[in-house]
Amino acid sequence: MSRARSWLAGILFTVGVLALGYWSWAVLDGRSHQAALARRLEAVAPRSRRGRTGRIASATRREAAESGLVGRLEIPRLGLSALIVEGTDDLSLQRGIGHLAASAFPGEPGNVALAAHRDSYFHRLGDVASGDLVRLRTPDGVFAYRVDTTFVVPPDRGDLLVGHGRAMLTLVTCYPFHWIGPAPERFVVRAVPVDPALAGRMALAAHAPAARGPAGRRRHAPQADSDSVSSRPAASYTLSRL
Repeated sequence: MSRARSWLAGILFTVGVLALGYWSWAVLDGRSHQAALARRLEAVAPRSRRGRTGRIASATRREAAESGLVGRLEIPRLGLSALIVEGTDDLSLQRGIGHLAASAFPGEPGNVALAAHRDSYFHRLGDVASGDLVRLRTPDGVFAYRVDTTFVVPPDRGDLLVGHGRAMLTLVTCYPFHWIGPAPERFVVRAVPVDPALAGRMALAAHAPAARGPAGRRRHAPQADSDSVSSRPAASYTLSRL
C-alpha cells in the first residue's frame, strides 16, 4: 500500500510540475510577444492619425499578413490595453487579443470581431459599461467606438459576428468570468463607431470619477438569422473556441 501511495504521490508531483511549467511558459511567451508587437506598432502606426472609415484597411491587412499584428485595443476607463493579433487559434489567443480572420478590419464596413480569454487579456471586460470609449490603433490610423450594449449568449451564436455591411465592433469572451474550467456561455460586447471629436470628450470623461455598473447584461441578444451565415463556412463564425 505504501509503495502505491508513493507512486501516486510521484505522479501527482510530476503532473503539478509539468502544469506549472506550461503555465509559466505560456505567460512568458504571451508577454514577450506583446512587447515585440508593441515595438512593431510604434514603428508602423502613428499615434495621432485618425483612421479613415468606409475603405479597405490596406496597411493593416498587409501588416497582419506579414507580422501578425493588427493593432492595439484600449478601453481607458477599465485600464484595459492589449495588442491585437491576427487569428483566434490557441497560440494566437495566448499571445494577444485575436482578430477573427473572416471579419472586417478596423475602419472597414462590417463587423470587427475580436476575442480573448476571460482570464488573460479580457479579464476586466466584465466591468465594461454602456457609453465606454473603445479605441483601436492600427497601421491605418486610430478608430473610436462607443459601447452600446452587452449580452450573454450560448457559444453557438456565431451569427453575432456577422456585420451585414454595418460598421461595428464586437468583443467576445467566455462567461461566467470566474467559472472554473470551460465556461458554458459567452459574454458579448457590441460597440458602434463614434466621431473623433466625440471620442476626445469620451476619453476625458473616462478619467473622471464615476460610479457605473456593468453594461446591460440583461439585454436580450438579437435573434439569430438563419440566413445570415448560410453563405459562410460554419467554422468562420463560432464562439465555441474560447
